[in-house]
Amino acid sequence: MATASVAFKSRKDHRKQKELEEARKAGLAPAEVDEGGKEINLHIPKYLTIPPLYAKSEKPSLKHQKNWKTKPVSTTSYYDRGAKTYQAEKYRKGACQNCGAMTHDVKTCMERPRKVGAKYTDKNIAPDEKIESLEFDYDGKRDRWNGYDPSSYCHVRDRHEAKENAREKYLKEQQLIAKLEEKNIDGEEEDLRVDEAKIDESMQVDFAKVKKRVRTTDGGSTGTVRKIRSHIHA
Repeated sequence: MATASVAFKSRKDHRKQKELEEARKAGLAPAEVDEGGKEINLHIPKYLTIPPLYAKSEKPSLKHQKNWKTKPVSTTSYYDRGAKTYQAEKYRKGACQNCGAMTHDVKTCMERPRKVGAKYTDKNIAPDEKIESLEFDYDGKRDRWNGYDPSSYCHVRDRHEAKENAREKYLKEQQLIAKLEEKNIDGEEEDLRVDEAKIDESMQVDFAKVKKRVRTTDGGSTGTVRKIRSHIHA
């Protein structure tokens, strides 16, 4: 690493500097102070306290050893998904040949490949995407839910609720149809029982009627005589 230009020191100056460092280590002399007025630890090596050329400082300091990124790092901010910046009406030189946006090329185009690209049709030019450069800390880089919009879950919840309501409605309709079928079957069975009872009664009446052929003594035509049985109930 290149260091700042240091003025020439004689052998006597080097001897004094060495004696001063030994006195500081022994606690006889005060510690060295940096630009901000803070004391520098005696156990820090000398090559770390010497500022580089781009620091533009001749006094020893540890400022160049600290994080030079002064911009605060945010963990809550994220890329603006789907944001557009500019909508062109005609194809521009250097834009994507497929959709006509200036923020990407044909290889990285996420739009459906057109039969004839926007470069040749000069129609339906896609808007330019919003490109951002964000810096995240350790947790922000490894946060799997960073940038997730909780309001988008409402659509998922509504869809599942609609499915559940439709399922419950279908089950209720099926139960109602099954009950109606059971009632119809029971009614048909009762009708059959009534018809069978009527048939039994008619059969009993028919069995009670007995027809007998009788021949007369005169040798004339025959006739029928009805005999009614008496039912004896045990």
